[in-house]
Amino acid sequence: MLADFAKWVQGLIADLGYPGLFVLIVLESTMVPIPSLLVMPFAGFLATEAGGKSLGLDGALFSLPVILVINSVAALTGSLLSYWLGAAGGKPLLLRYGKWLFVRPKDIERSEAYFSRHGGATVLIARFLPVVRHLISIPAGIARMPLPKFLTQTFLGSTLWGGGLMVLGYVLGSQWESVATKLKRVDLIIAGLIVLALLALGIRFVVRRRRERVRQDAPTTTD
Repeated sequence: MLADFAKWVQGLIADLGYPGLFVLIVLESTMVPIPSLLVMPFAGFLATEAGGKSLGLDGALFSLPVILVINSVAALTGSLLSYWLGAAGGKPLLLRYGKWLFVRPKDIERSEAYFSRHGGATVLIARFLPVVRHLISIPAGIARMPLPKFLTQTFLGSTLWGGGLMVLGYVLGSQWESVATKLKRVDLIIAGLIVLALLALGIRFVVRRRRERVRQDAPTTTD
């Protein structure tokens, strides 16, 4: 399945060029799980003569500076879409239906305070983590993280992450795919560990909320 998806990604980039690269990175920066490990290294490879020849061209298809600009602009575009989605609808939905998820208004206030203090570092680090990089913009929007800080850290993180993968593909040349596939497997393992950790935290959160509710509902006794 991973090999088939990689071929689809390569075909889209090879057929559409820069617009195809832009679309994939926009999707990858939203909640669509497009693996950047299969996108940016291939784009870097296509900036080499060998990459161009693999498509039947006389020279390179892409330029490294243009790839990097497209990566940064597309990542900002996709992240902003998710941010605005969280800012426009996330908080009202949580305030209205959060009780069914054991989320109280006080929890939302804590989230807002957290992103106000630590949002910059959180968004930056999230760009390097599987699963989290696709989702981080939503809670940042819900918490109304200051937009300039969000854009700055998103730009910095996506440029470092995407640029590193691009250079990797450029340096590895025709070997990029075998290395990227191995890295993707590691990425999936890390993603699985993150999901398990989030599930454990979620279960702990729900159990704690239920215990608090039981204590609040319990009748008080007086001497």
